[in-house]
Amino acid sequence: MLKIITAVTLALALTACANTDALDANISSLTSKVDALSAQVTDLQAQQQSTATNAQAAKVAAEQAVIDAKSANERIDNVVASYKK
Repeated sequence: MLKIITAVTLALALTACANTDALDANISSLTSKVDALSAQVTDLQAQQQSTATNAQAAKVAAEQAVIDAKSANERIDNVVASYKK
């Protein structure tokens, strides 16, 4: 029984040693993929922030355009009203 346990342990030890190079390669590959994805996330966050800033600027410009249009309409209404009198 002791010989069987020793043989199994030796076989597992040799198998574990043989797989560490492949495991290291897989870990290295996954690490580089995670780094690439992290860089993409950072880029997307910067783009999202830029888009949000542009959207806010567009909203402010649209609100100002509404105010200007109302003011112009009031002036036109006043001009038309003065011709009717």
